[in-house]
Amino acid sequence: MSARQSIRREEASPALPETIAVGEGAEAFVELLTAHGVRYLFLNPGTDTFPVQEAIVKRRALGRTTPEVVVCPHESVALHAAYGYWMVSGQPQAVMVHVDVGTANGAGALLNCQRGRAAVLFCAGRTPITEGGEMRGSRSTAVHWIQEQRDQNGLVRSFVKWDYELRRNENIGTVVHRAFQVASAEPSGPVYLALPREVLMEPMAQVQVPCLFQHQPPSSPQADPEAIATAARWLAEAESPLIITEYLGRHPEAVTALVELAELLVAPVIDGRTRANFPTQHPLHLGYEPQPYLDEADVVLLLDCDVPYVRSAAVHPSPRARTIHIDIDAVKQDMPIWGFPVDLSVQADCRKAIPALTAALRPHLEGAGRRAAREARRARLMAAHQAQRAQWREAALSSADRRPITAEWLAYCLNEATDADCLFLDEVVTNSPVAARYLQRVGQGNFFRSGGSCLGWGLGAALGARLAAPDKTVVCLLGDGAFMYCQPVSALWAADKHHAPFLTVIFNNRVYHAVKRATKAAYPEGYSVMSQDFATCELDPPPEYALVARACRAHGETVTEPDQVLPALRRALDQVRSGRAAVVDVHIQKP
Repeated sequence: MSARQSIRREEASPALPETIAVGEGAEAFVELLTAHGVRYLFLNPGTDTFPVQEAIVKRRALGRTTPEVVVCPHESVALHAAYGYWMVSGQPQAVMVHVDVGTANGAGALLNCQRGRAAVLFCAGRTPITEGGEMRGSRSTAVHWIQEQRDQNGLVRSFVKWDYELRRNENIGTVVHRAFQVASAEPSGPVYLALPREVLMEPMAQVQVPCLFQHQPPSSPQADPEAIATAARWLAEAESPLIITEYLGRHPEAVTALVELAELLVAPVIDGRTRANFPTQHPLHLGYEPQPYLDEADVVLLLDCDVPYVRSAAVHPSPRARTIHIDIDAVKQDMPIWGFPVDLSVQADCRKAIPALTAALRPHLEGAGRRAAREARRARLMAAHQAQRAQWREAALSSADRRPITAEWLAYCLNEATDADCLFLDEVVTNSPVAARYLQRVGQGNFFRSGGSCLGWGLGAALGARLAAPDKTVVCLLGDGAFMYCQPVSALWAADKHHAPFLTVIFNNRVYHAVKRATKAAYPEGYSVMSQDFATCELDPPPEYALVARACRAHGETVTEPDQVLPALRRALDQVRSGRAAVVDVHIQKP
């Protein structure tokens, strides 16, 4: 059940649980997936997944609705595709992989699902339990002994909200309902279910699908009224309030609420940009870096933030500042260390907390003196917004003829080539701040980052996003290192096979810049800097990424001249809109 699409209690049907005839456990599992709104099963097949594959074919032949199988030749693509579908639609999807090896191969992607709070049902087969043919599905090949682990679930237990191994089909309905309920409950996240082959192949006569209304995730928390009253008083008294947000935009209605709050308070908004959290063209949008506003702020309001700023000697709030933190995941219990100073911490759904805060704030802001102060602040912030944008534009236009191509010029051209119909996925890593400055058509629900730390999210997520929004143009921005991590052959092949084209633009600087930059910062007078020997970070000469694309029947083009960037992007977008995936590999300056 979708975390965004719950059923109101007064609208709930009193219908009794439905009983459906099935032949075996795998068919019951398929019926339960369908009942929970799973449209796609992202599958990386193995010798233990075939009962589910057979069940889907059988149920379809019998006229039953079943999930569509999206074959993903690598597990990370499958998990990231489910993530991409969820982030656009809010509807959890299912992934199925092969025993311990499939689980291990998907672990990095599962980490991204965890940090991105993606509600995904991650299923894996389990090596057959019986050895000698005692049950249907018993071990039948030598690998069944090799691929069994003492604790398969333990490989990913710290990455998921819930894990389980199906033991009996008598409670398969309860198990599957529980999986979706836990995944969808705020803060949402992935769950893991192991499915032994014998259980899937066990004969069954029927499965009972309980009324889904009775298995909804709980309603998300309201903010404590006393805490909201305190926050409103602090903000009203502030001379330089500051708002920082990171993933609030996963709920578009929270963005609307934030705009109303920011305009009432006249507070600058710093956007951490894991989602589209605030309209980029709004005059209170002051970019993506909290400095220098953090220095002068006397009240800092954090809304759905994991890392509001990187704590250092240079970046921290003023000692006189008060910090308010409102977050669906305020305590960050899955992060062993989280030491940001907070004066008022509120665990709440920002969709509910922000309107309550706005209502509590209004009475405090009455009076000519406070209105005059806010208007003066508004004029100052609008001027800062305009100056910031002018500076960014000048930086791009001044490099329009520069060779090699600059990241600024590429990002500027992307903004010129795309329109409001596009969904953007950003995995350009060290160039993400540059991309953020120039993508000025970002609005509610059309910009995404993984939120996790494992490279290789973009292409799989773009596949899932395109399946969730077939009427949109999906644009995936990648660094060259990220492109290689993305399993491009698997992802582009799947996009072609399943008619889900998207555009990939590679910011190809031919280096692991994050590693090189960290080395230079930590050892400014070290041997690497003195000798300019950063060979361990180099990706030069690069592969011919355009040829990889063409091998998968996608459009592929390499761009090295600045005057060809915009024409190449427009050609690629035409290809995508005609039904063919495209990759544009743009060689930019090496840092």
